[in-house]
Amino acid sequence: MKSYGQYCGLARAAEVLGERWSLILLRDLLVGPKRFNDLRQGNPGIPSNLLTTRLRELESAEIVERSIDGRSVVYRLSDYGSDLGPVLIELGRWGSRRMDAPREGEIPTDSSLAAALLTSRTEVEVRPFSVEVTAGPAVAHAEVNESGVSVGEGADPTAQLFIGGPGLRGLLADGDAEAAVAAETVTVDGDESLVPEFVRAFRAPFDGSVGGAPTGI
Repeated sequence: MKSYGQYCGLARAAEVLGERWSLILLRDLLVGPKRFNDLRQGNPGIPSNLLTTRLRELESAEIVERSIDGRSVVYRLSDYGSDLGPVLIELGRWGSRRMDAPREGEIPTDSSLAAALLTSRTEVEVRPFSVEVTAGPAVAHAEVNESGVSVGEGADPTAQLFIGGPGLRGLLADGDAEAAVAAETVTVDGDESLVPEFVRAFRAPFDGSVGGAPTGI
């Protein structure tokens, strides 16, 4: 791990978080504990040896810790690492402001979709519901309470939302549930009344500098 040679809290943070893939791995662990193979399969672009290196660095920094779950080694955020949760959420929210259509080769993953739900939860109070969201190849579960959200493995969701066409990004940006259903951008298996509740709970508007609606997920 390279040092910036500066006695500065931000520099110390950047030494750990600025390495390639570190933030992505922390995003995945923010969603929930993962085995090594979960992290590798969820991030097909990372070589196994680099994944091993990054996990060791994050463990050494006491941000990530290992535990045994049955016969498997599981990686999770430590208490110290969990303090990064609000920072990661705000970084994701900031990054999404100018993220419209996906670039060539970009796809959603289960963890990135779950993280999108974490970063786009509004402060609007809604009636509690659980939802399974499918966007392209990615699936995420969310338990939405009056003023917050938790993501992870869901069971018996109130509704399943299948999102295609202009995609989740566009729905979170414009919040037009009626138009999304009419255009079949969103199809629902379950309680259809949850669609307007969903778009009230989750919003991620574009910056004014981003023009047009996205064409991808």
